[in-house]
Amino acid sequence: MENALFANVQKLYDHRLYESVIPAASLLSTLLQNDRDVATLEMEYQVMLYLANAHYKERNFRLAHQQLESVLHTRRTMLRFKSACLTAIEMMNSQFTDAELRYQLAVCYKEVGEPSKAISTLQALPAKSRTPRINMLLARLHHHASPGSKGKADAVLSYKEVLRECPMSLKSIEALLELGVDGIEVNSLVMNAAPAPRNIEWLSTWIKGLALLYGCKHLEASRAFQRLNDNTKLRRNEHLLVEIGRCLYYYGNHLQAEQYLSSAVMAYPNNMEAISLLSVVYELNEQSADEQEKLFTRVTADREFSPAHWFVHGQKMYSDAKYQRGLAFVERCLDMDARHIEGHLLRGNLLIALKRYGEAIVAFRNVQGLASYRFEVYKGLFHCYVAQKRFKEAQTMCVWAIRSFRTSPRSYTMFGRTLFHSTNPVAKRSAKKFVERSLKIDASYTPAVALMAEICQYEGATKAAIRLLEKQVINYPNQSLYTLLGDILRIEKQPFKALDYYYRALSVDSKCVRAINGINSLKLGGSVGGEGSKDAAAAATATAADTEPGRADGLATPTPTPTPTPSETANQEWQIVHSNEPLEMSSESGASDSNGDEAVNISEPFWQDVEMLSQE
Repeated sequence: MENALFANVQKLYDHRLYESVIPAASLLSTLLQNDRDVATLEMEYQVMLYLANAHYKERNFRLAHQQLESVLHTRRTMLRFKSACLTAIEMMNSQFTDAELRYQLAVCYKEVGEPSKAISTLQALPAKSRTPRINMLLARLHHHASPGSKGKADAVLSYKEVLRECPMSLKSIEALLELGVDGIEVNSLVMNAAPAPRNIEWLSTWIKGLALLYGCKHLEASRAFQRLNDNTKLRRNEHLLVEIGRCLYYYGNHLQAEQYLSSAVMAYPNNMEAISLLSVVYELNEQSADEQEKLFTRVTADREFSPAHWFVHGQKMYSDAKYQRGLAFVERCLDMDARHIEGHLLRGNLLIALKRYGEAIVAFRNVQGLASYRFEVYKGLFHCYVAQKRFKEAQTMCVWAIRSFRTSPRSYTMFGRTLFHSTNPVAKRSAKKFVERSLKIDASYTPAVALMAEICQYEGATKAAIRLLEKQVINYPNQSLYTLLGDILRIEKQPFKALDYYYRALSVDSKCVRAINGINSLKLGGSVGGEGSKDAAAAATATAADTEPGRADGLATPTPTPTPTPSETANQEWQIVHSNEPLEMSSESGASDSNGDEAVNISEPFWQDVEMLSQE
């Protein structure tokens, strides 16, 4: 009977009916244990192999790792007795070799949350016996689970072993660059590998683009990938489009990022990486609710629940100002993938929206260890420290941002705004130098343009501010810039031009509260000049948000308004909050008013040191 049952279990396994193998193999294993007269070590070992592999294939990892531990123990016994049957079994089925069994056991340990056991299981294999797949798993475990420099060094060695045999492993290339290995070294390793294909110049450009991305040079990285899209036969490849969109999103050019990411989603509607990034970019671009709803509907139609699906759900709740529900969704995302960068950033932003600044700092600190190349980390920490009136830490974030993002206008604009709201008059005047540096890098960067207009108003050069904003809205029409320009023109007693810009803002968003308030002020004769105009101008010129060129959201309204929606306030990067108002409110609430609130107090040596740093 046992032999007939064994033959049937073997047949089930050969036909990959793993869910049927499990009960049959379990019954046979019990029979063999209770009837030692017919049981042989070889038959019992094969039944254990079938049962362990069936559990593994069915993703029953806890049961599988128990079975695999027993299998390896039995295998050692058979080796000690020099069983000839063991060699025959492993020659007939490569899934039953020692290396493959240890790989499966390591995967099980990883899935049940015991990465140290997974690492020790793989390290027990001699280096020459490790296949690229084993080296890749070992590299991932060292990279993601081993703290400290030793884990990093071991991960680098394992990734390099993968590339020596498989030079087209783009994920290994990306991981090495993320770990800080020089791009030239990685390129040399790939090109000198024996199986590397010849005449693939595009691969060197790809490596260069990734090296620039992880080196915080996001605009240069996007240009490298764009050259591949424009000049090679790889154009419009989904991975290439996503890389370009990702680089532009990291740089802050969200309008162009949307174009590439939407192209990727249109051509490849199931690419969840592109969908996740596009959901964020839609929010940053104040995209219409219809577009966001279409994207969300596309995701909810799929009943699969991966980390990316939960993230998109959380992003939708964030857009709808349902912060607590959004936090629950993003927690599910991070439970499934603890290294989901966008999930960590969204969690930090949700906690900021809920005014839980201490928890938000922890969230951003966590993502800083995973992705120090993301500017949003420093932006989030900056906001949290300012909201807690920890101005020294906020200033430190500005310095770190400038050190890390020397070729980005975002860091200089953030520090320029910090200086502009300082109580130190010399530091306040120096803000213009940093904004000019930002505009020199990118003349169309909207937050810098809006800040420069604010500085011009402060210096009394209102006409220069108007010219600057009029030029910007011609090239990059934007609702918030329209209302800002309308407020300034109203103060300057140019009601007809102000009305024109208010109506332009309403054409973008018919519920724009600030434009409606501006029109009501004009009807009531609110266009007042004289002594009070400077204070009114200061109230009108709130800070721009961190968006792509052509967007400046979150500008303060000249009159009190209801709580702003996330699309108006979610990404206000340059604000300084010095009162008990929410972080999303205007920076001028604490910097310009004489209501007793604190203001940023920057010591002279601090900002002078940063100025020297920016000129290096």
